[in-house]
Amino acid sequence: MAFGGDNAESYYDEGLTASMRGDVAQAIDFFERAIRMDNSLVAAYHQLGRCHLRLGDAGKAVTFLQQVVQARPQQVPPKLDLGQALLDQGQAEKAREIFAQVLDLKAQDARAKLGLAQCAFADSNWDVAVSIAESVANETGGFAALYLLGRAAKFAGQDDLAERSLKRADLLLEKQIESTPMQPEAHFLRGEVCVGRGKLSDALDHYRAAEERADTGKHYMAYGERFGKLDILMKRALCLKQLGRDETARELAEQILRSDPNHGSRHLLEEL
Repeated sequence: MAFGGDNAESYYDEGLTASMRGDVAQAIDFFERAIRMDNSLVAAYHQLGRCHLRLGDAGKAVTFLQQVVQARPQQVPPKLDLGQALLDQGQAEKAREIFAQVLDLKAQDARAKLGLAQCAFADSNWDVAVSIAESVANETGGFAALYLLGRAAKFAGQDDLAERSLKRADLLLEKQIESTPMQPEAHFLRGEVCVGRGKLSDALDHYRAAEERADTGKHYMAYGERFGKLDILMKRALCLKQLGRDETARELAEQILRSDPNHGSRHLLEEL
């Protein structure tokens, strides 16, 4: 029974708490209980969509989020999450339509603008991705925009812009770590940024720091990037491979596959 009592609202609150601590499976159980007790609780459907998106199941996420958008067409957050889920599902054109709808409702929404940049990135339209992401980065100075800008600029052959953007993104993460040093998210993202900058040895250090702070079985999300402990190990393995340390990379790959034979990056790991 939920702490606040055997009712939909209490199970919903328990689901939010579980989600915040990274226990996504438990959160899903609570949200599903809430819906069984009150199938009109639209917020629970929204959170179920977010949970499945966090687990990497974009199909289930889209199903739940579409229901929320249909029930609450004027609400911006569910549309933004649906756009992201569609992107994760490889449906960039449909995602673009959703982000455009958000901008019709809220013309200056930075997340919707960045969503359009992500759609362009997914379509390998590097110049458009750079243009939109740079605009958002100039407006907000936020990590997500700078990180996307850095990656898009690198593909667009704008190496100076890529380095400047990724360096700024890294500085933001460094400050975040100063305030919350024991959380894995910023350490993991610093690893990602270092990979983008070609600093693979530094990336390994940051991934290792993230691994030390991540709990097995928990699912983390920050700035739209989602990962678990096995994903961190995979990133380390790929870095080691690029550094020519094939044997150590293969050992990590085998460790991942022993823990989860169906890990989403199995095809990459089997190449090590």
